[in-house]
Amino acid sequence: MTAFVDLRQRMVLPDRSADDLRALLKEKSWTLPEWFSSAAPFHAPDHLVPDVLDLAIAYPSYREELLNLAGDYGQQLAHSSPQWSSLRRFQHAGSWTSLAGTDRLQWLRDRRRTRPAEAVAQVARTWSVETSRDRADFLGAFTDGLGNHDIALLERALDDDSSDVRLAAVQLLRRLPASPFAARMAARSRAWIRLEPKPIRPRLVVNLPGSLDRSARRDGIENVHFKNKGIQRWWLRMAVTATPLWVWEEMIGSAEAAWEIPIEESWRAVIREAWTSAIVLQRNPRWAGAMLQSLGRQTPHRVVPLAPIRQRVFEIRSGLTDSYLLDVDGQSLFEGLPHPWPDPVVTKVVELLVETADRHADSGRLFGPLSRHSHYTTLRRVEAHFPFPAAILLDRAAARSRDPEWARAFSDAAEGIRRRRRMLDELR
Repeated sequence: MTAFVDLRQRMVLPDRSADDLRALLKEKSWTLPEWFSSAAPFHAPDHLVPDVLDLAIAYPSYREELLNLAGDYGQQLAHSSPQWSSLRRFQHAGSWTSLAGTDRLQWLRDRRRTRPAEAVAQVARTWSVETSRDRADFLGAFTDGLGNHDIALLERALDDDSSDVRLAAVQLLRRLPASPFAARMAARSRAWIRLEPKPIRPRLVVNLPGSLDRSARRDGIENVHFKNKGIQRWWLRMAVTATPLWVWEEMIGSAEAAWEIPIEESWRAVIREAWTSAIVLQRNPRWAGAMLQSLGRQTPHRVVPLAPIRQRVFEIRSGLTDSYLLDVDGQSLFEGLPHPWPDPVVTKVVELLVETADRHADSGRLFGPLSRHSHYTTLRRVEAHFPFPAAILLDRAAARSRDPEWARAFSDAAEGIRRRRRMLDELR
């Protein structure tokens, strides 16, 4: 077979880097995203492309990155060999009507990553003749590239005969606060919840209808679900979750005020849980930051990474999170921080790890909550996200540590950072 020339004329991946990749995948290294980013200007040499395709099947979490590495020649093999057919990419617009079965779904997934508006336009053309199962599967691919270009089709899907299709449409529309769906939910929230003036402090009170109208049922607020949890509580949760968060700012004053305002006791938990879900669905950093400021350690882990980076770095640097930063509750504070981590975060993490090591040495125990084993996740993050010069801080910590296991942990982390640097230097 004639070697296929990658039209992008990328550099050829060094053999040692290919070995590094295999090792990183095998150990499920947290440095893989950084490695793939640095490897973007490279393509695998032709003789290694079959191995890269095998890796893409074995490690589906990195399918797209590995296919990028395999390049155009990898796609030639995928389209010509049954063993790699599941790795085919479909980019041509005409493929939507010419493909069938799983190939169509793969075309849609590929297109949603690159041209989501064009993808939904193609789906809309054939929507009425698709099976209900296919329609539900298609909507499942809409999480990539979801935007206002999808609203028209999702509104149409609310009237679908299939409950699976309707449910999928509702779940997607809840993430689009500029949609007519969100406006209808906002109208319900305003009708059902009001700000009650009080002599000392206003509060939110709830007044729900005795039954739902047809429009509410169309928008996914059903009578038939969660009967044992209270139907009206479910109605309220559905409406508040899908209401744009700015509606509450207009009613209450600010995102910060929302976590302080009194709420009618029987509805307080429902409303606050729904606000929490809305923060995640709408990915609202202002509300996430207000929640973190108000609740601190009690902030749900799924919300914390949405809080502004500047706020999280300040809280770490200033010591506000010292009591839990290295615990499970603190790990979400690290999510999405700039890579490599800012110096104030590095300094604080090393400081807390050294304090923990000293306390563990004083305890005289081999295991326990202060041991290196209980800080495995933090140490892996250190290897993956510390800047290269910070390795010397860990060397010093190892030299000073009075606990042999912690000394080894610091040394291992420093060596992991140097290994990371060596691997990336191969790609420069």
